[in-house]
Amino acid sequence: MTDKKQSAELVLVETEKKISEESKEHFFQVDFLKAAMIFLVIFDHMVAWGVKSEIGVTLWERISIPVFLVIMGFNMGLSFQRKKTTKLRELYSWSYFKSKILRYIVPFLVLYAVSTFIGLFMYGFDLSAMYHGQYYPNHGIINLFVGILPFWGPGNWFLPVIFQSILIMPLLYKAFTKKPILAIVLCFVIEIIMHLIIFFFIGEITTWEEVHYLSLIMNSVLFLLPGIGIGMWFSFGCKLKEKRNLFMWILFPFSLAFCIAHQFYGFRFRVDGIPLMRGDYHFLIVLYSAFLVLLAINFLPQKSEGRISRAISMIGKSTYHILLIQILGYGMIFAFWGTHYAIDVGFGPDKIFDMIFAWLLFISFGILWYKIDTNKNLLKRVLYSINLFTIYVSLLFLTLWGQVLWVPIPLLIILIYAVIALITNFIIKKPLKTRKLSLWTVFLLMTFIMMVLQVSVLQPNEAWITFIPIGIILTLAVVGTILDYMNSK
Repeated sequence: MTDKKQSAELVLVETEKKISEESKEHFFQVDFLKAAMIFLVIFDHMVAWGVKSEIGVTLWERISIPVFLVIMGFNMGLSFQRKKTTKLRELYSWSYFKSKILRYIVPFLVLYAVSTFIGLFMYGFDLSAMYHGQYYPNHGIINLFVGILPFWGPGNWFLPVIFQSILIMPLLYKAFTKKPILAIVLCFVIEIIMHLIIFFFIGEITTWEEVHYLSLIMNSVLFLLPGIGIGMWFSFGCKLKEKRNLFMWILFPFSLAFCIAHQFYGFRFRVDGIPLMRGDYHFLIVLYSAFLVLLAINFLPQKSEGRISRAISMIGKSTYHILLIQILGYGMIFAFWGTHYAIDVGFGPDKIFDMIFAWLLFISFGILWYKIDTNKNLLKRVLYSINLFTIYVSLLFLTLWGQVLWVPIPLLIILIYAVIALITNFIIKKPLKTRKLSLWTVFLLMTFIMMVLQVSVLQPNEAWITFIPIGIILTLAVVGTILDYMNSK
């Protein structure tokens, strides 16, 4: 009898374990969608509206942000369900905030520091010139307090949405566990209220101050709440034929009709010439995008183990870091060219290669940054981050400078360093130990500083001065590496 009881208990434990593991299963569909959408985001920021307006982007490219919003809600809903609690005190736990700080806030602070320095460098270390040379006056000082970088890049506006979502997600989940229908309806009602506030209290835009307030409202998570709400709704049941998802079948045709009218016939809701609804990501477009997410979840495989699938999953996991990387990259392009739209009307085949280069550059460095952030060794994480950003920024400078100006020798030294580092890590497969990595990181950083001095401070006939500290640090790095190698023997 005892043996039977133990056997039964063992079966129950194994069953519970299996259920627990299944609940934590990874959704390849989500990674695929995120990977596809980040390609579209990079495309959106490189292709001018003169081109996009002719190729029906509302139906395929403008879905990127709404899809990300739906996935945000979907992922957070699943995450909270795994915790098996609906108490706000437990939902708003320190572990929740810690994970979000490490995932979102810390990389943002790194980007803030790096982009501000690079921006100052590109604008002659003039803070006012940097700020006014970017997206000002489309954003004012008030917007800097919600996550807008002083050295602006396209896509920056989405960061305040992410940060604010951290604060409301537990409360939203609590609402969906108690009154799901009321919660999803309120998500739409709140957005409609936001549109009405803009319509009645701002109305026609006549001053830059009104532009700033409009930007502040439209960059808030409340303005985009339906996408997140629908995603959280799907997290409780995402079967296509479930009765609870019938409303998506009903609303999808209306949303699709609006998208077609909006794209091809210039349809807008206006009252006395003033838009009643603002932006490209309101609920009438989100519903169309959300239905596509629902289709993807149901028809794409939940698991995929192939090499290509693993690459797609890695891109999907790295989308936040890719977004940050491309913000910096396009910000530099904007500062250099006065626009981040490299592909405009009348473009030739060479612009297609520019698009491919942008995808390769931003996505590869975003993935590397994501992998660096998963390193448990804090010192190595810092050292690798310095290496990453120095090389990334230098590569962009080479791309920009090489077309119209001379290429500083320190820049070439940095790129040679990058090639050797890649060979060491991925071909020889003997990455440097922390001590040697520290020596070479100091050399890399010193070389970059010398490049900045050569370009921004020194006269052309004084450039040779920069080679002295570079040579000294290089010698120290080489000698230190040799000594370290000999001691290890």
